[in-house]
Amino acid sequence: MRRSFWIRVAPLMVLFVSACAPIVRYTSELVDDRHGRTWFTRLPSTIGGATGFVLGVPIDIVSLPATFAVYRTQAKETRDPLSVFLFPSFVLWKVGTLLGSPFDAVEWLAYRSWQDPAPVTPEEREAIERKWDELEFSEYPVVPIYPLGPAGKR
Repeated sequence: MRRSFWIRVAPLMVLFVSACAPIVRYTSELVDDRHGRTWFTRLPSTIGGATGFVLGVPIDIVSLPATFAVYRTQAKETRDPLSVFLFPSFVLWKVGTLLGSPFDAVEWLAYRSWQDPAPVTPEEREAIERKWDELEFSEYPVVPIYPLGPAGKR
């Protein structure tokens, strides 16, 4: 019985862990006005995030022995005390921020989906171009034909 439980749960855990980055990015967008969210969405998200963080502080204190052990096992060059010791608060902060997601859906249906996209500023355009210039393209989609080599080498 136990073995079959873990065989079923393990793929779900892998899926959950691999899906954390988009969720963290989405929760950051819920509280940021640069992404077109109005106060209708940002206020519940901010209140939920702040409440989640505050509720996580006692859990941070209780889990201090475990987080201290994790902190000590990390390399000295890369360890970050805030990200290790406040991890439970961070998770509850992001979960609390998801409180604004139903408001975000309503706002998108009623308002944002009808709006024109914001024009790209010159600074944003330059940043996009710089990002594309820094990428290395090792495989080109076309075969260059210029300059022409000797006639028999084509």
